[in-house]
Amino acid sequence: MDTPANPNVVEKYSEGSGKRQLSGFWFMVTRLAAVSMALFHLYTALTGPMNTQNAIHLLFALPLIFLAYSCRSRDANRIPWYDLVPIILGAVVSIYYVIHFDRIIYQLGYLMPTQLDIIFGISAILLLLEACRRAIGLAFPILVLIALSYAAFGQHLPGVWGHGGFRWDDLIATFYLSPTGVYGSLMRTSSTVIVVFIMFGALLVTTGGGDSFMRLANAATGRLSGGPAKAATLCSAMFGSISGSTAANVATTGVFTIPMMKKNGYSPRFAAATEASASTGGQILPPIMGAAAFVMADVISTSYLAIISAALIPALLFYLAIWMSVHFEAKRLGLSPIPKSQRPSLREGLFNIETLLIPLIVLITLLVMRYTPTTAAVAAYFTAMALYLFSWRSPGTFVERLKSLPAALEAGAMTAAMIAVIIGSVAIIASVISLTGLGLKVSSVILVVSGGDVLVTLVLAMVVAIILGMGLPTVAAYMLAASVVAGAFIEAGLPSLSAHLFILYFAILSGVTPPVALAAYIGGAIAGSHWFRTALTATKISLGGFLIPYMFIYHPPLLGNGTALEIALAVGSGVIGITALAASTIGYFLRPCSWLERGLLLAAALMLISGQLITDVAGIAVIGGLFVWQYLKNQRSEVALTPPTHKEPA
Repeated sequence: MDTPANPNVVEKYSEGSGKRQLSGFWFMVTRLAAVSMALFHLYTALTGPMNTQNAIHLLFALPLIFLAYSCRSRDANRIPWYDLVPIILGAVVSIYYVIHFDRIIYQLGYLMPTQLDIIFGISAILLLLEACRRAIGLAFPILVLIALSYAAFGQHLPGVWGHGGFRWDDLIATFYLSPTGVYGSLMRTSSTVIVVFIMFGALLVTTGGGDSFMRLANAATGRLSGGPAKAATLCSAMFGSISGSTAANVATTGVFTIPMMKKNGYSPRFAAATEASASTGGQILPPIMGAAAFVMADVISTSYLAIISAALIPALLFYLAIWMSVHFEAKRLGLSPIPKSQRPSLREGLFNIETLLIPLIVLITLLVMRYTPTTAAVAAYFTAMALYLFSWRSPGTFVERLKSLPAALEAGAMTAAMIAVIIGSVAIIASVISLTGLGLKVSSVILVVSGGDVLVTLVLAMVVAIILGMGLPTVAAYMLAASVVAGAFIEAGLPSLSAHLFILYFAILSGVTPPVALAAYIGGAIAGSHWFRTALTATKISLGGFLIPYMFIYHPPLLGNGTALEIALAVGSGVIGITALAASTIGYFLRPCSWLERGLLLAAALMLISGQLITDVAGIAVIGGLFVWQYLKNQRSEVALTPPTHKEPA
């Protein structure tokens, strides 16, 4: 049963649920630390990264998390004395690494760790676990502890799951000091690439980007049937790509879009599910794709441009699935467009939009010109800053705009700090998987169970990715799933890029998949709808997202691999299939569908997965036949409802 919305529940269930509301001295300390972190990374983005960049990145991140997030709810407005310990120690563990950097890296000190190395290594691991617990909840630290337990005691497990065993000091040294550990290659991606993109997104949003997105989306879709839901889809897509967090996207845009959808006539549950689905898709939408694209580029050693090029068509198909779902629901309910008096004109929607578009054009242009992602992001950042400060159409005076920049720097740094501690913890899990061969073991089990059948391998990998991703932020969900199941795809002969995109899709879709479904939880809290029913509805709306990864695995032209004709045909069949799937799940095509018609539409959509000519033709024929059938039924209904005309006698 739907319940009234509680405005406080958004903060309660979003990532960072224990975030403090500080004032006075500690507020200034937190802001100063965050702004210093942001300025340091902007400086090194311009001059080139330092050898100790990773350690300095975490040197800022750990104390920031302990300053910004409380251990207990009663400490939400203050910093108790005992929180000074993790704040100080969070800096010290990284300072120690910086001081001993030459011995650790150049003299391979991690192979012969000292007693102090082990003490600081244990401290770093405990601090990362507590930082993650405060910032994103208990689920992920538990996974890290399970991984650590497996590394320490897995030699006692029977059969294929056992390993040869490791000494405690070797394990700690590997996690803390080695190139694959906390300060290793994954942290390098966070400290040089992700942080700059996160700050770029925070600048756009903090300086009015969220309002601009909403205004433009309403202007573009307000006159359409079910306009508010379509506006929510567009707004969440634009905001989600740069926000780096599904939960933050739902909490930020949902407070505007969900009430608007409810007012238009959508049920609270459907409104919340639409926002959750659209926010989830932002993490797979180029050009920024949250932060996972940068991690993926590092993991599979390919260019960021190659990833966003391959991800573009599937992401657009995902949003087509959401768009058609809300369209068919609006038609089913007979909803009207947004009244003209309540929607902005296109001129108003485009007001000052250049401050958003020009930086994105700069970003994409530099990426296409083969500049590094860091160079492209920092150029886009300073372009956005200049446009905001010097545009005569930006709100406020120049001085007022200048004073708002520290808030943008702080917002970017806080998000980057959260991602840094997540990546540090993910690095521990990745090290365990690498040391113990767990990834190969899981992959071999999947291959044995599947018998080498690609479809069964995909289904098993999908289930594992969804389970591992439940309740986790995008980067952690993707990295954890990729560490475990990517090997099965490679053994099955699938290309690395398509395999990792498949994993990314399902790791992200765990955000709307019960029983955890964090995005649906937050959306339901805003709408006042039951979270589990909201999650089921979000899964229905996002069903195209569950189908699309299979489509691009079986039909590579959807990833841009092929001739222009092959890509066009693949996109055409994908559009038809996704539309049929949305009609099947909502129960409306040109008119309400019977269960037989819904079943036929579902079957036709599934036929269009493989990209084979015979199945494509069969699927399109079924959809075309149903289209004609419903069109004729509509025509007969209109004739039956038309009153007869009477001739007057002469």
